[in-house]
Amino acid sequence: MTRALAFATALLLASLSPEPAAQAVEPVHFWDLQPRSLRLLVASPQVMVTRTNTGWDAYCRCPVVLTPSEIPKVMKQAIVAVEDRRYFDHGGVDVVSLLSVLKGGLTRGGSTIPMQLLKNLVFHDLRASDVLTRIERKGAEVWYAGPFDEAVGKEQLLAAYLNQVEFGGRDIVGLYRASRHYFRKEPKDLTLYEAALLAGMVKAPARLNPLRETTRERAHERALLVLKLMAEQGLITDKERRQAEAAGIRPGMLPEFKIQPQAFTEWVVETWGERYVQPGETIRFFVTLNPRIQHLAEQHLSTMVKEGAVPPAYDAGAVMMAPNGRVQAMIGSIDWSQRQFNNALKANVQVGSTAKLALLVAACVAGKTPESRVLDQPLTATWPSNGALGYRGQTTLKEAIASSRNAAAVRLTQEIGIDTVADVSRRIGIDPGPAADAGFILGSSSSNVMAMTAAYTAVANGGFRVDPSGVLAVVDGRGQVRADFLTPMRERIIPEKCVELTRSVLREVVQNGTGRAARLRHWPAYGKTGTSTGNTDAWFIGWSEQRVLGVWMGRRRGETGPALAGAGAPAAYFGRVAAAVNESAERQQRLEEQRLASARSKRGLERGKIVDWLSSLSQAVNRLGTPSVREMPLKEKRT
Repeated sequence: MTRALAFATALLLASLSPEPAAQAVEPVHFWDLQPRSLRLLVASPQVMVTRTNTGWDAYCRCPVVLTPSEIPKVMKQAIVAVEDRRYFDHGGVDVVSLLSVLKGGLTRGGSTIPMQLLKNLVFHDLRASDVLTRIERKGAEVWYAGPFDEAVGKEQLLAAYLNQVEFGGRDIVGLYRASRHYFRKEPKDLTLYEAALLAGMVKAPARLNPLRETTRERAHERALLVLKLMAEQGLITDKERRQAEAAGIRPGMLPEFKIQPQAFTEWVVETWGERYVQPGETIRFFVTLNPRIQHLAEQHLSTMVKEGAVPPAYDAGAVMMAPNGRVQAMIGSIDWSQRQFNNALKANVQVGSTAKLALLVAACVAGKTPESRVLDQPLTATWPSNGALGYRGQTTLKEAIASSRNAAAVRLTQEIGIDTVADVSRRIGIDPGPAADAGFILGSSSSNVMAMTAAYTAVANGGFRVDPSGVLAVVDGRGQVRADFLTPMRERIIPEKCVELTRSVLREVVQNGTGRAARLRHWPAYGKTGTSTGNTDAWFIGWSEQRVLGVWMGRRRGETGPALAGAGAPAAYFGRVAAAVNESAERQQRLEEQRLASARSKRGLERGKIVDWLSSLSQAVNRLGTPSVREMPLKEKRT
């Protein structure tokens, strides 16, 4: 009955909307995507790109995405109480509220949480206040809210709504950032009153801002209303309501959550903007950036700069990448507000010994093992130089790479064949230059952080080509999907037998070689250091738990200062960021596993109750043994 009424209402609203133009090819819309894809997109930041007559205007809607287990129960209860009291009972559309809209006019609202989430994420072209536009948007919301609700699921969708709703301005998107902005605490520490205040703000953040003198009283009145609704709906007791009112706000001590996503945003615009955005349009790019990881990357770099580990003469660029090439964090410079140059993409510099990755793969293809013997002796009196290491003579391939022995690397390159090693280098994404000689393996050619990180990601992911990506899907302001990159292609570029061999040597680099500063206490780490001639460029590229981080620190042009090697600050930075990201990911995983286990236990208990009830009913009927006993219909439980 509910679905039928919703269907009829949608038809009525849609009939009042302008008829869309006929299209030769049926377009794919946001809600047409597979459930797995939808769940990924609703938990993703977006870069909003507007193409103007004079250029581009772009910014990142960058919420910190909380899993359902990270959102406190009081916050879920408060938002449901004030925004959609029948949320867990309807299938995306609340017909009771919709009927009030038809009776009282569009100003009555009637939007459920699924409908509001659709409006927030894909209907930015339908925000105009004229009647026809509002009818068109409302019709689309009603029409697609049901399938959307079913595809994403109640708990995930409620979390997505709280992650994506705006609490005031571009930088206060989502519950996490709102909690840090208004109360200087994380959502898990919110009091009942603070949860009610935030839930009340959703209606009109500017008019219900608790920090402004002119709107503070109105915000608190709204919070009291939310608490009253929660008590009336049985979500809290009247005693809890009074206690919450008496407690009020208890601010914490955390700073506001801030990141610098401008380098990432610039990359999205320059790479995909021209292709998908027409003049005058605003298009939404669902992106791969992870604000938590971005924040950790910025925080640890800032700390190292303050500590003096990164000399003042140096700038930096970094990229963290998932095994499929999706970029989760990007550092364009040490301080974007001071220098708007994206070192992660635009600084083409010598790569030093990170180029030796190609030699490792080529050596395996040629039949070498980590224990194969190589000769570490110069070809001339002074070249190749091993610096302070000196020359060892006969050594193993593993030791030569771990200690970054240049002479051994050049001799091995000559033995395998310069062209052979250069071809492997090109295949994994490290350009050896147009006319490679044996010295290219020491990193004399130039590349950037993005390309080098992608090359190492091909080892981390099991040997598959990596095309770095920052975009998951491109969606216009009416919900049409202009492009999606949700299913990365897999093309093997490193023989399977060579993946583990390469990993084992890169593990040795971190454990006992030049990358010891990157070692992690609780997780295995892999990687390679690199330093260019004159210590102008210092590198570390590696991974832990399949999150690949490429780091470059380089001396600014014309600057002088102390020398920096890849074994120093770049490796140490990797260790700090990788450890912090791993700890954060494990904490999230534990909480979510506990939530899912609790949900499974609850569902099992409910099924058990139903089975027991049916069993007792059957026994009662058998005992009575009479055809006059009426069968009791079971009400279907919506899950």
